[in-house]
Amino acid sequence: MTAAFLAAAIAMLVALIPAGVTIARGDTAEAVVGYQFLTSVAVMVLALIAQGFGRAGLFEFPVILAVLLYGSGLVFARAVEDWL
Repeated sequence: MTAAFLAAAIAMLVALIPAGVTIARGDTAEAVVGYQFLTSVAVMVLALIAQGFGRAGLFEFPVILAVLLYGSGLVFARAVEDWL
């Protein structure tokens, strides 16, 4: 069963490629949406890896990252807006 969690994590990493392209080439609104998607998938991947390895202590980082997800999106939007 642990191999299934790790396989799902690897499969979800493939979904990060289009998000990275959108962040690099899209306008400000598209970059913010791509960043939010990228961080959401990263949280899920980290949780799947923690479950796959059977280590309960590794769940702390994805939970903290999920809490900080909203604020980091606002900071990213502000930084991208100032940069352009």
